[in-house]
Amino acid sequence: MTNGQNDHRLYPSQRLAAKIGAKILQADPAQAAIAIRLDQLIDRLQTAALLRRKWSMMIRQIIGSLFGRLLSPDRAPVKGLYIYGGVGRGKTMLMDMFHEAVAAQGLVRPNLPAIWRLHFHDFMVLAQDVIHEARSKGADDPIEMAATNLARRGAVICFDEMEVRDIADAMILARLFSGMLKRGVIVVATSNRHADDLYKDGLHRDRFLPFIDLLKQRCEMCQLDDGTDWRGAALADLPAWHVPAQTARPQLESAFDKLAGGAAITAETIRVAGRDITIERTAGDVGFASFASLCDVPLGARDYLAIAGRFAGLVLSDVPQFTDANENVARRFMWLIDALYDRGRFLIASAEADIDNIYQGHQWQFEFARTASRLGEMAKRGQIQDSV
Repeated sequence: MTNGQNDHRLYPSQRLAAKIGAKILQADPAQAAIAIRLDQLIDRLQTAALLRRKWSMMIRQIIGSLFGRLLSPDRAPVKGLYIYGGVGRGKTMLMDMFHEAVAAQGLVRPNLPAIWRLHFHDFMVLAQDVIHEARSKGADDPIEMAATNLARRGAVICFDEMEVRDIADAMILARLFSGMLKRGVIVVATSNRHADDLYKDGLHRDRFLPFIDLLKQRCEMCQLDDGTDWRGAALADLPAWHVPAQTARPQLESAFDKLAGGAAITAETIRVAGRDITIERTAGDVGFASFASLCDVPLGARDYLAIAGRFAGLVLSDVPQFTDANENVARRFMWLIDALYDRGRFLIASAEADIDNIYQGHQWQFEFARTASRLGEMAKRGQIQDSV
């Protein structure tokens, strides 16, 4: 199992053991227990796929619907997993291992992609787009049509950081998700909250409770018990502001690798109101981006809120010194910091000057004083704050 850490065909428990053996990760009994639960889900998916292949032709011809709908949503749906626990515990890493194993093995149902994975914020943006498309086509029930559309995108869906913050999302999610589950979609989700605490104390929460009941019926509740906050421990040892930027790239790369915690590294596009924001590298809920890619482009406060909603924190390279000549990008940087700070996110950055001297302009001198203060607090945090 020398290279098992990179073999996506392996079960999550095998991948986890390989990373521990390679000293990339430290042994964590709670993580190992969740990995075994994910292994067991893969076994159930394999069994369901085998039975479908075995009986699909013969049984349908002989006795019709008795077994022809074996393992269909209204017969014996495979239960998914809802993994909840504190920040920095490795939920995203474990879910990614599961996603990669299922994708590599090509499990589940014929004529459907096996699995898809996305951050919960991105799913809600996609859902709004699909509902809008259904409405534009004159659908009698746009949410039901959207549920059918989304259910066709994969037999298993992996959600990272499920959370519900407002009444609009709660009402859409309740109907849309219920429709997808009834169409046989299997859900694996991570969250900082138990399902019973989703949208807690929210407006008209009583309308949301049937969805919670359905989620608990269709997913096993799995707690990643409290233990070491691995990311918080890593942050405590990582300087947050590197000067000068020209020589800080190795430190940023090292910080990103440590914070990735073994998660798969990919580029990602976040869609906000029809605009695409590309994050050059992501590993679970950690992003790596250049200042130019986020602040030299015409983004607004809403875009930065979406970024803060997607990530637990950012590694940001090449923050310039702000002068009268680049006040516009200074303003965008202020919005970015406000979004990260208000959501309790972390920031590790390289810059041309230290925090107290990064702004040398005049237009935003008063406002940037608050930004500098927030940067100073973020640099001293040493751990990720729970923003849920």
